[in-house]
Amino acid sequence: MNPPPASPARLPRVVQIGFHKCGSRSFEQLFERAGHRVLKHKVRGPFGQRRNAARLMRDNLRAGRKIFAGIEDYTFYADINYHTETDSFEPIFHFREMLRDYPDTILLLNVRDREDWIRSRLRHGHGEFAQRVMRQKGLTSLDALAEQWRQDWDRHLADVRAFMAGRPEQLVEFDIDRGSAQELVTRFAAYGLKAEDWGDIGRTRGVRRHPLVAWLKRTWAHLRPRRTT
Repeated sequence: MNPPPASPARLPRVVQIGFHKCGSRSFEQLFERAGHRVLKHKVRGPFGQRRNAARLMRDNLRAGRKIFAGIEDYTFYADINYHTETDSFEPIFHFREMLRDYPDTILLLNVRDREDWIRSRLRHGHGEFAQRVMRQKGLTSLDALAEQWRQDWDRHLADVRAFMAGRPEQLVEFDIDRGSAQELVTRFAAYGLKAEDWGDIGRTRGVRRHPLVAWLKRTWAHLRPRRTT
């Protein structure tokens, strides 16, 4: 039996700095079911309004505040990004600022096969996400977008590994294709995680839907209102 998690106030925050579409929801469930507060895409303000967490982090950096100012009372931070038709901010690239502002932070670099990741990202939102990022970056083909993502992937992993070489105790690299839940339970022993709470959540490969349902989901993904700024 795993020990109960320590008080979040005494535990270092854990921040996922792997890319979107690398098992984020599985990590979220693992920490949530152990009783930890998990920050995902949005946060609720004092008057009930919801705000994109990545945009808040960018605003903090621009204002000279700590990167997690206003959202410091979470244990696990996962899958936080901001993408509109013209703008984007991905906090995973700002791991240096996270460690500068919160020196005991543990970074979770979640990875998978790079080409599988690209294919998954191209399919995300029935292709709407890729089309939106293409417009944002001024790219004219999916091949060009895929190559951009390859470069982003290789550069980010190299940067993280080089920067964290002197503090390996604060970097957990986990391959979702090859790693086991028990590895995470052992590495995060103080957090009281349970292997049975790990699962391949959000996987859509091989899912068969009625053609009408598939059409409705695809159409809504491309047409639903989104922020343009």
